[in-house]
Amino acid sequence: MAFSVRKTAFWFLRLGFAILLGWASVDKILHPYPFAQDVLNYRIVNEGLSYITAVWLPYLELFTAICLLTGLWLEAAAVINVILMWMFLLLILQAFFRRLDIHCGCFTVKGESVIGPMKIAENTVFAVLGLVLARLVFEGLKKKSA
Repeated sequence: MAFSVRKTAFWFLRLGFAILLGWASVDKILHPYPFAQDVLNYRIVNEGLSYITAVWLPYLELFTAICLLTGLWLEAAAVINVILMWMFLLLILQAFFRRLDIHCGCFTVKGESVIGPMKIAENTVFAVLGLVLARLVFEGLKKKSA
């Protein structure tokens, strides 16, 4: 069996994003009220929508992680992953440029990281790698159907 960079990248990215999203979801699921405050701090949605977001977003992250890990509904999971990563990047960027003095609420509700250039770089890498994973998923579909 020959070594394939694409296949290795595909599995590495699937596993990486599954771990990332799964890890990010746990603390938010366990602490929805502090997460709702983190959402509200971005000043994009009102208090009511922050509670709704705090309830469904962590479960969407967890569901996406499970799908990436198992391969169940892989195409949908890849698309949701791209949407999430780019949404997170845009939220971080708008908070940075609006000079909001908030922590991101990305992985824990305990205030793990302040929004700054490093957080922007981190989220940019995740957004680009999300696109790479989606491309690999859909290229694999083309090859299977051909």
